[in-house]
Amino acid sequence: MDAENKFETGHLIGSYQVMSLTACVSMCTGKCLCLGYNSDTRQCRLHLNCSISEMISGTGWKYYTVKWSKDCLELYQKGHRISGVYTINPRSTSNIPSDIFCDMSNSGGGWTVIQKRLDGSTNFTQNWDAYKNGFGNPFKEYWIGNEVIYELTKDRGSSLYVAITLKNGSTLYEVYETFAISNEAGNYRLFIDGKVSGTLGNSISERPPNDVINNMMFSTPERDNDGIYIHCAKNHKGGWWFNGCHDAYLNGPYGSSSWDQPWFPVLSKGTEIEKTAMMIKKKSSP
Repeated sequence: MDAENKFETGHLIGSYQVMSLTACVSMCTGKCLCLGYNSDTRQCRLHLNCSISEMISGTGWKYYTVKWSKDCLELYQKGHRISGVYTINPRSTSNIPSDIFCDMSNSGGGWTVIQKRLDGSTNFTQNWDAYKNGFGNPFKEYWIGNEVIYELTKDRGSSLYVAITLKNGSTLYEVYETFAISNEAGNYRLFIDGKVSGTLGNSISERPPNDVINNMMFSTPERDNDGIYIHCAKNHKGGWWFNGCHDAYLNGPYGSSSWDQPWFPVLSKGTEIEKTAMMIKKKSSP
């Protein structure tokens, strides 16, 4: 962008006093796609986008267009090594960024966290649109959104890492070599394939037929796509890939005895669980 000594006048999100350009860049999250920084006055302006035609003279200003990484692996490969909240743009068809949590330490780092629970602060009894678009707070608990999961996994080139921390402090995990979901037209059907390893056991695809959730469509309390006559999502109070109903289910009522079989047979009640995380990463990672 040719915007030396220019001042953007439109699409303003906010104007702030900061100590450096780095600090200004770190503030450009969410819908921010362009920023201006004045090195003389240390002013930072965040914008939805920038247009050369709307700029006027403004000494000391320089503008930058933000190009978001697609996922946490790209951020890791760019040198980011600290786990935390970052902004990515996983959608190939639109420039709409998402704030997500990146795990940069487990199993080589670069994992995009698609589900995170740690204290029950977020209600996971949500409707179809909430699970589609995402809900919660990536700093605490959240579901990244089925649309984002689809965008990141539609080439079937991603692995899934499931981690469950118990109230006794121990952490169990399971890694699935291939993980993907379909688009909304296919009701976000689950696809698991390849090698499986870990300490939790394969409760997704190696269970009695009625409890295998692999290849099942996603259901929510008001939309029944499971494989049985009862409404699993309504009865179990959350969105998930239910069959009839499940032996793996991480979105149940946190801390409640009604959270049945979160990862059976290793875990039969959700009251045993302190934290959960579901993370994905491209298999081509080093």
